[in-house]
Amino acid sequence: MKRLALTLLISVALGSAAGVAQQSAQTTQQARDEGNSFGKATRAGADKPTNGMENQVPGYAGTNLPQTGYFSNPEQLTTDGAIAAQGNETFDTVIDKQGTRAQFTNNELIDTTKRATAVEQDPNSYLGGESLGGSQGTCKPLPPGAGQKGYYEATCNQGSKPEERQESCTSRIETEVKNTEEFKYLVVPSNAYGTPLTRQSQVDPLVASGQCRASGASYGGCTAHDMFGFARNKFCGDFTAREYICKADFPEMATFSPSKTGYSWYAKQGTKTVDVHRTTTCGALDGDPNCTAQGAEVCTEGPETRVIEGVSVTQSCWAWSKPFTCQRIVKASDCSTLDADPKCKFLRDECLDDPQSGACQVNQRVYSCPLPDAPASGQSEYICGNDVYCMNGNCEPIEREASTEFKDALVALNALGQAGKEFDPDKLTVFTGERDTCSKQIFGASNCCSGKGVPLLTPWLCSSAEKELDKKDDKGLCYKVGSYCASKILGVCITSRDAYCCFGSKLSRILQVQGRPQINKPWGSPKDEQCKGFTIEEFQRLDLSKMDFSEVYAEFTEAVKLPDEVQTMTDIQKKIQDYYDLNTGK
Repeated sequence: MKRLALTLLISVALGSAAGVAQQSAQTTQQARDEGNSFGKATRAGADKPTNGMENQVPGYAGTNLPQTGYFSNPEQLTTDGAIAAQGNETFDTVIDKQGTRAQFTNNELIDTTKRATAVEQDPNSYLGGESLGGSQGTCKPLPPGAGQKGYYEATCNQGSKPEERQESCTSRIETEVKNTEEFKYLVVPSNAYGTPLTRQSQVDPLVASGQCRASGASYGGCTAHDMFGFARNKFCGDFTAREYICKADFPEMATFSPSKTGYSWYAKQGTKTVDVHRTTTCGALDGDPNCTAQGAEVCTEGPETRVIEGVSVTQSCWAWSKPFTCQRIVKASDCSTLDADPKCKFLRDECLDDPQSGACQVNQRVYSCPLPDAPASGQSEYICGNDVYCMNGNCEPIEREASTEFKDALVALNALGQAGKEFDPDKLTVFTGERDTCSKQIFGASNCCSGKGVPLLTPWLCSSAEKELDKKDDKGLCYKVGSYCASKILGVCITSRDAYCCFGSKLSRILQVQGRPQINKPWGSPKDEQCKGFTIEEFQRLDLSKMDFSEVYAEFTEAVKLPDEVQTMTDIQKKIQDYYDLNTGK
């Protein structure tokens, strides 16, 4: 009522002033002369500043300040500034030390200001030939705008990834030779003549190396010839042959005639055998719980007979291979596209380990990216010449202020109306939300959590509930509580879910999101949050005047046009006058 009375009073005063102005119309020069006279009178008046009045200024400390030293030493200003900047919260805010301030590319600025630039480049055209008094002019359509653009949170993953790999192990037959064979040589003096037997000079080095030893037996030369298989001759009675036993066959001790054995030795004793046994590398894979055998082992070598140091060995299979499928942990990342996009800005890391123990195994990296270009509104927008008032080349826009309180009243009324619709009489709560979730395969193709304003990337892989959630989120009805791990392999997250609280209206969501901090009612964990509403007591504690409802103002203005306050008062006065005229018979 007070505001109405004040408005009526102003209207009357403006009407009176207009009448006076019409009675004493002035030329431009007369107005200029009157202004100059007023200025001179003011300068000569008693209210002009005098000495000592500077002491009335808060914080004034005179003219002899320590900072005057910078006049002669300006470099010191840089040093002192660097010292003062350390730990200074204001300085950190100015330089955006935490990197949280929004950044805009040159293209974004050009898109946003291109309408204003078009008007700047051709003001006469858009002002429509405005006269000095602003009384003449036309309206001209503005160039198309850049469309409604915003930002959404895009996510990717970085860390460990379970990966299925094909591995195999082998088994094979190993051989071990057991040799007890020894070779007997008949050795004669080095100067013996007419005999094929081994000379003493040939065996001495082998005796020294331990390869041969004397058995202690000796034979007459002719008897030795008989044992060796060589005919007696007239020289065999001239020497004696000693017997040596050696560990191996030494072909270098052969002479011009081999013995009856075909070698330089005349006899051998003991045996040579080959033992076989199976070795395998499959123990590790067989005992690995993360590996599964893919069928029986397969023979890769054999059947075959092999000669091992002169001994023939036959086996039906000499080697086998056994296939396995194993789950292994590897490093992975699908963030290269977002990292390389200059339009996207990294915001934060969210660990999906549940619970986290030590270093995070899977991180969800969150970026702020511009929404795809949206088509501009099909309705034309105009700039009118008579919206600018010019005098002597100095122009000012004519501001027509609409009510600043009407939109707040609309919000309050809608909040009360929505509270009535959503009131739960059983639980005595209002603005209760509904929990919805969507899934995303980490490092995979399936992603049913595209984010507000972005189409689903793989709609054919999403459930009907996830598609419905995407629609509600695009309408601004949902609040993302966060992400959590939904399934694991080897303790590593492979599927995440985004949890949302969706409400009956955009206004309800805003009240929940901005109201909870006011009453110290934080959201629960993404895995457990149930989107509970406000109790009546909690709703009464909300201060709507501290909330930002700009997001819903546009919806209200689409339904109703915010009234111009002066025009509204004129309409009210006319209706009151019409009422009196009707009832007084005028």
